[in-house]
Amino acid sequence: MEKISLKDSNYFSKLMLNYIDQDENLSELYNLFPIKENYIKQVKTKLENYKNREILVEQIKQQLSGLDLSKKQQKNLKKLSEKNTVTITTGHQLNLFTGPIFFFYKILQVIKACKELNQEQDEINYVPIFWMATEDHDFEEINHFKHGDRNIHWSKKHGGPVGRLSTEGLKDVFESFLLILPNGTKKTQLQELIDQSYLSHDNLTDATRKLVHLLFKDYGLLFVDGDDKELKKLMISTFEKELIQQKSYQHVIPQNAKLEALGYSIQVNPREINLFYMKDDNSRERIVEENGTYFVNNTSITFTQEEIIADLQQNPDKFSPNVILRPLYQETILPNVAYIGGGGEIAYWLQLKEMFIQFEIDFPLLVLRNSMLIRTEKQYEKQQKLNLTNEDLFSNSLIITKKRVMNLSEIAPKIPALEEELKSIFERLENLSGLTDSSFADMIQAQRTKQLKGFERIKKRLIHAEVKQNEDILRRIDELLTDLNQQNGLQERVKNFADFDYINLHYFIDFIADSLQPFEFEFIINTLDEKI
Repeated sequence: MEKISLKDSNYFSKLMLNYIDQDENLSELYNLFPIKENYIKQVKTKLENYKNREILVEQIKQQLSGLDLSKKQQKNLKKLSEKNTVTITTGHQLNLFTGPIFFFYKILQVIKACKELNQEQDEINYVPIFWMATEDHDFEEINHFKHGDRNIHWSKKHGGPVGRLSTEGLKDVFESFLLILPNGTKKTQLQELIDQSYLSHDNLTDATRKLVHLLFKDYGLLFVDGDDKELKKLMISTFEKELIQQKSYQHVIPQNAKLEALGYSIQVNPREINLFYMKDDNSRERIVEENGTYFVNNTSITFTQEEIIADLQQNPDKFSPNVILRPLYQETILPNVAYIGGGGEIAYWLQLKEMFIQFEIDFPLLVLRNSMLIRTEKQYEKQQKLNLTNEDLFSNSLIITKKRVMNLSEIAPKIPALEEELKSIFERLENLSGLTDSSFADMIQAQRTKQLKGFERIKKRLIHAEVKQNEDILRRIDELLTDLNQQNGLQERVKNFADFDYINLHYFIDFIADSLQPFEFEFIINTLDEKI
């Protein structure tokens, strides 16, 4: 296993790089930085204030009642009822067949972080939690996954919470997918996963819950579905304040201003009311208030203030938090001390601290998830033969080839001296012009600009000619980077777990788990043994 800095991957935002460097200008946007010694500090504060354990445990038991829980899951569920137990959490959308591979990195990092913290002490129990984003409505983000150069796509009309979506039509989608897989152990394991999850359940929540269970049950992972009436009851007072006082908007906007003043882009913008209303037909629309009347957007539904509060009291499950309030919901119902998320997630969490303070909910440790590039042994051999650094794997073939040509070129080293010589000639001419008519100076300056532009074109042509002489190397580098899915972004945001070269899925999951470093912030590169 090898590592490079996140900066050298050329992928992470200035905000994330400054966050992991603990830039002082960002310190007021979070409570504690997620180094190991700060976990126990966060634990003490959370346990002092947490009140919802009994209801949480009961609802998780109900949500998991249809699953055959592993011994580790049973143990963690029992631990969750104990007063000295906290959670570490990650969340994700219900992507078809998990979506890109970083889904695994998030979950396994949570599991490994809990494992390490539990091994180092026995005073506090840490339990891994996966938050299922069942109320998300962006179907277009989750209805596909990549396999090779194919896009496995689920075509369906939908506009409400994705978790309530019927799995009708997925049988044909997965049959087409399985047809392109070669026969063998891997295909058999994937088919079993599909049969037991998507093809055995009527809605996407149940199907995804079963899939995640099958993948991670042996690691003790527990999962929570926020689309739950009893859990929503814990949010009634918060949602009421949101409807009447618009508290989140009031306290996120100043936080956004701080970030913008520091030169960062805003990830999400709050609305005056950051709640959706879910109708009986499973549609999900924004709640808007105008002059004391509450409207459900794109419907004929209206409420007075008294009516909407009464509806909230009676039917809290009809009210759904958006991206601003969802983290608050999570941290209210869970004894959570740390959230593990991607760069975009951590960026919007940094907008929320003041809102958490106003609602008197502890702000968790924010942990940037691990990123990893997986290469096969064959790909590693090709990398060595091409003399590519690990940093080169995060570039593109043309840039690498140009850099190599410049380093090996007989022409390139001579170009700077020639350019300086040309500039020197025009400087001497300008000095001479001062002895004659001043109009000559303008003419010489114009000619200087023209000649230097022409020289730049010549330089580019010379370099292009040398690159062309190295077309074979360019092609081989291009093939390797394309094979790694690194040319247009990062592998982890493209490749699905089914697209990697392994025989045994359980070995592959263990390989990822062993590679991750939950308390470090570097880009991991590891080589997968394809034979196992």
